[in-house]
This record gives sequence, structure tokens and C-alpha cells, in this order.
Amino acid sequence: MEVIDKTQQVIDSLEADIMNVDYEKIAQLTGIPLGLYQRIFTYLCNISLTGYVRKRKLTRSAEMLLSESKSVTEVALECGYESNSSFSRAFKELFSVSPATISRDLYEENAFHPLSFINTDTYYVLKGRRIMANLEKLEYVNTDDMLLIGISNNDYGVTTHELWQVFWEQGFDKKLAELEENQIGMEDCIGVGYMTDFANESGLGDTYIVGKYFKPGTPVPDGMTGRTIKSGMIAKAQISATSLDEIISNAYILISDMVQKNGYTLDYDSFYWLEFYTVSRFCDAMESGAERVILDWHMPCRKYNQL
Repeated sequence: MEVIDKTQQVIDSLEADIMNVDYEKIAQLTGIPLGLYQRIFTYLCNISLTGYVRKRKLTRSAEMLLSESKSVTEVALECGYESNSSFSRAFKELFSVSPATISRDLYEENAFHPLSFINTDTYYVLKGRRIMANLEKLEYVNTDDMLLIGISNNDYGVTTHELWQVFWEQGFDKKLAELEENQIGMEDCIGVGYMTDFANESGLGDTYIVGKYFKPGTPVPDGMTGRTIKSGMIAKAQISATSLDEIISNAYILISDMVQKNGYTLDYDSFYWLEFYTVSRFCDAMESGAERVILDWHMPCRKYNQL
């Protein structure tokens, strides 16, 4: 998978100069917005990107203390710590002792070594991590401008899951039903979850909107927000798994890999992902207790020759 290969390249790049990490270079190397890539790295490696760098720096610091004639202060500064006390606290979290008392045995027991991927015939593994979702269908569709009307986490200050609860409990679905004649492509859909603005270290988009698609120009009800989704090509996927969490964790990895194999690329200039909750493939399966559910997933893309 392309994203797996890119992550190995990121790890190799980090290891080449772990003491002087340039996160913008990581974004350039992957071609993926940094906030989004940090989410991908965390899932694949079971540790955040910043956490990986911190533990590798501390491991390298222990190696320097054991094999080089450097003081604790010199090593702390080289690792990017402004004071011995902050360095010592971080060091002790990993090695359970202060920098001055590190031993070879404690190093061997607690060192955090570089990660690497192992490719088998059926799945990719990093310390036991498996991709448990399946890409059931993928098609490329040109769309016209659409208006997404819904409620935003920016207005409510809640998690994505809690925003869906607000949507149902406060009757926003009923408000949108009053605009049904202006809906676009919502015949088999109870609602969509639109995420964008991947800019921070959480790996989540700064903006998440729960709502439905409407014709441009549809009036936005009071207390709701509108976001124009520009015309263009989208990759429309159907992904199955035993749980919604597995789908959300794996969707980007599965789609980006197949998009690349098909001669397309995701459009990061206007990137978003959209969870499209159908009645027939998702809701009915959830209500019946089916072993697997299918979630439709949309992301903007374009042909390589359009770059």
C-alpha cells in the first residue's frame, strides 16, 4: 500500500536525523496534510508521530550517555530540552531512572527502537496491527456544486459522536426534512458526516459537520451552518467491517491505495472526507445485528494528468 510505503519512508527520514525533525518536510514527503497524516501514523504505528520522535530522542540520549563523554546538560540540549529538570522527567518516564544513573541493562529493557513494517501475503503488520476492513466498491464520479446544511462542532464544542447526538436529540433532522424538495442524492441516506481542515496534531479535522446535501441557494435554517462543496471528481467507496470504528480507522488507507493504483490521486487542495450513512447498507445492517456493516465514504480526487 502506498501509505504504508510512505510511512516507512517517513520513519527512515526521521531516523536519519532524529534530533532535528522538520515536520513540514514530512508533509512534503507524504504529500498529505500534516494533521491528516499524523492520524494515519498513529493508527499504523500505534503511537503518535510526536510520541515516536520523543521516545526515539530519549533512547538516543541514553545511548549517548552510555557511550559518549557528554554531560547530562549537553545531552538534554541536544535532545531539545531547555532544562535538565524537564529532560530528567521525560527520561525517567521511559527508563524509570534519572539520566545520571542509566545502566546498560535498563537501556536494553526500556529502549524504544525504530519501527518497521513486515509485509505478508494477506495484510500489513506493525507490532500486530492488522487492517480489518474491506474495500467493497470504488467508483469515480463527477459532481456539481452542492450545499451541505447541518450543524458544526465549531458551534457546539463537542466530539463527532456527540454532534450526531445533538443532531437527533435537538430535532435538526426534522428541520432538514422541511427542505426535502431541495435535497440532492439523499433518498437512501439518513445523514452525512463531513470532516475537513486537517491542521492540528490530533489528526482530526478542525471542522466536522453533520447534515445533508441540498441544491445551492437553499436557505440555511437558523442555528445551522451551510458549506458549499465545489464541483469536481470524488472517489465514492463502500467499506465493510465488523464495526464503525474499524471502517473509520481504515477508510483513508484503503481508498488512497486503490485510488493510486487506478491512476488517480486524492485532491489535497480541497481535501475532506465524507461519511455517507445509507439506510440499506448501514442502518439496516446495524439494526439487524449483522456481522459486518457497510459505510459509504467520499473523498475528492483527480487524475494524475490533471496535476
